[in-house]
Amino acid sequence: MLLEELLRCQIHEWYPAFRRYSIHTVIIPLPAAFLRYLAGQADAAADSDEEPLPFLLPAITSGRQPFAPVHANHPDPVSLLNSELFFGSSTEDVYDPDADHPYRPEFPELEAAIDAAIAELGGAALPKFNWSAPKDATFMSAEGTAKCTCFAEVAMLLRSSDCVVHDLTSARQSCEDFVCPEGARRNARKISAGAEEGARPEAYQIGGSKGISEAPSGSKETTEEEEDKTHSADCELEDAPEEEEDGDTWMDDGFQYYLALRKWYQGLRPESEFRCFVRERKLIAVSQRDASAYYPSLPGWISDVQPKIEAFFEEVIGPQFGSNSYTFDVYVRTDGRVKLIDFNPWGGYTLPLLFTWEELEEEGRGHELEFRVVMQQGAVRPGLITAVPYDMLDWCEGSGWDVFLKKADEELNRQMNSLDDDS
Repeated sequence: MLLEELLRCQIHEWYPAFRRYSIHTVIIPLPAAFLRYLAGQADAAADSDEEPLPFLLPAITSGRQPFAPVHANHPDPVSLLNSELFFGSSTEDVYDPDADHPYRPEFPELEAAIDAAIAELGGAALPKFNWSAPKDATFMSAEGTAKCTCFAEVAMLLRSSDCVVHDLTSARQSCEDFVCPEGARRNARKISAGAEEGARPEAYQIGGSKGISEAPSGSKETTEEEEDKTHSADCELEDAPEEEEDGDTWMDDGFQYYLALRKWYQGLRPESEFRCFVRERKLIAVSQRDASAYYPSLPGWISDVQPKIEAFFEEVIGPQFGSNSYTFDVYVRTDGRVKLIDFNPWGGYTLPLLFTWEELEEEGRGHELEFRVVMQQGAVRPGLITAVPYDMLDWCEGSGWDVFLKKADEELNRQMNSLDDDS
């Protein structure tokens, strides 16, 4: 994979040209201070090598905390009689144990820009980095999705995501022609986060002085009704070879990273999304995007979907996208219209889904488009193992979860016995 092919797939690179065919998106340049935060580097702790930096959310100036507690949607009058034991009193502000932490960063200008962009998008958005969305961090959300309604939620998902770390530390470095620029800084600089809010070049700041940017005003924009009801983006993390010792460290070489906020649609139909493979400017294969599930209606829908995708490629994608070989994801609406979701480079970390890269690179392939979907229950392929951290899957005797659940049972029994005594 060449660097120019990877860079061409960044959302801020392709979105202006394909805006009328995609989802309403607001793009915000990210300051280096925020990138250091996402990479686990902090100015105040730059000289500390004794232990890793703690997981801290940025200080919030708007007062909006990330993700309402699950119990707010599922009240249980018995187990929550003493809920302040776990969640704090409902009559007071939520307790923040990190409020006075010396390493806690602040990004007031970025917070204001992100909150304003989310409001512009209707109050909810899916965050996406240059290439990847933090879909591996949805376990942090009360809803189990990447839906964000404020800066605090965006920061929590990005900071929790290995996909985002991959974009920062491995995406460009995996290209065969990548050369690290001279003078790249592996460690954080000794300046405050607030002082560096605007330190990055104002590249792509089309939307105004706060750093919110969109496509040029001359681009034709679709109405909300014409936009598709999907919100998917890639973090293509397969079983990659083990990195060198410092391979997961972000180096500030001046490369500009962006946050793309994409309008959130609640009615996602995963069976309507497809990955399309283009080799030497020919559409050679299409795969069901969600290869981990069987959809009974999908096999019979292929004859309707295939000509629509082929026409979309011939009329929209092929004439405008610059790479010779790449993949693109589309969503086919029930009315037959095709919407562009994302681009990914050919090979590398991009998942081939129901194909293999060896199959796709066979000589002679491409004379006839091959369309693959899961044809029967039990024929699905395993999805990405990115739902929860591995330690959350450890339920054996003596594990952290085992101890936690036993203590929770003891506390519940104590409260029930207390109720019996009072009655």
